[in-house]
Amino acid sequence: MSDIAIELRGIDKSFGLVHANRNINLTVRKGTIHGIIGENGAGKSTLMSILYGFYQADRGEIVIDGKTVTIKDPNAAIASGIGMVHQHFMLVENFTVLENVMLGAEDSQILNTSITKARVELKRLEKEYALEVDPDALIEELPVGLQQRVEILKALYRKADILILDEPTGVLTPPEADHLFRILGQLKDQGKTIILITHKLREIMAITDEVSVMRRGEMVATRPTADTSVEELAELMVGRRVLLRVDKGEANPGAVKFSVKNLTVRDARGVTMVDNVSFDIRAGEIVGIAGVAGNGQSELLEAISGIRKAVSGSVDLNGTPIDMTGKADPRDLRDRGSPMCRKTGTMSAWS
Repeated sequence: MSDIAIELRGIDKSFGLVHANRNINLTVRKGTIHGIIGENGAGKSTLMSILYGFYQADRGEIVIDGKTVTIKDPNAAIASGIGMVHQHFMLVENFTVLENVMLGAEDSQILNTSITKARVELKRLEKEYALEVDPDALIEELPVGLQQRVEILKALYRKADILILDEPTGVLTPPEADHLFRILGQLKDQGKTIILITHKLREIMAITDEVSVMRRGEMVATRPTADTSVEELAELMVGRRVLLRVDKGEANPGAVKFSVKNLTVRDARGVTMVDNVSFDIRAGEIVGIAGVAGNGQSELLEAISGIRKAVSGSVDLNGTPIDMTGKADPRDLRDRGSPMCRKTGTMSAWS
């Protein structure tokens, strides 16, 4: 038996003129946590999407447990023992945990028989891997950390020996991330192989056994984690030395240009996502609003851009009040100098 779980040989993938993966070679040992890092657009997610069957490589080979395989779709990946936990969960929100876990993996035409077997197996997996979650809870009522557990349970229920996690801590609070790492450690101890895609170098240093670095679609280095450093990995990611400390001068903001007062916004379900929020943006400054996914940042962004109607509150743009409880025109707001909005991970910024 080979001690290599995955070997990728000469993987090449282009989307039109964009060469996303260039002659990628990667070896992942069994029973390890292997990190793959790189800047946005480096090709990490494309490579893992090829491994999971979302895309097919233009050239190259995939070898699983010593055997060359063809992975034409996610079903073929699952049959090869590969499971994937996506950054944005693939769950049916109005289904229960149990229904999501067994969806598409029913072993009988008699649904009650499948449910009974799935409940027993789910209970075993929860206990073995410390992934306890109420099997009868609706997904939409669970916090993000528990929803992620359901995604992991889905993969384990389908007999995955290799787990791919794409930016798994991007939606988690620090305590939830710590708990996830403990779970990954237990999975590793049970012989599972884990591929962790992330750009958070300190997490890589804390949990992985080996780390591979991608830059501009190429695999530029693989290191035992114990033999590298945050500084070296950062340099490999961008191709030059990186200053990990930023010295900033004193802020010198000007007059208030954009003001939000007591803004309240509800989502499509009628749930209050932005509750009585107020803030000012001054000339010459950047205001960042950070939080775990699902805590209202998107709804706030949409409301002040005129995309979503607010329930109450006021917005003042360059001294002119704007009614956000009616039909605001996003193009008109932009033309009148509404703040430029950017979303990066769990942060939104306005300037």
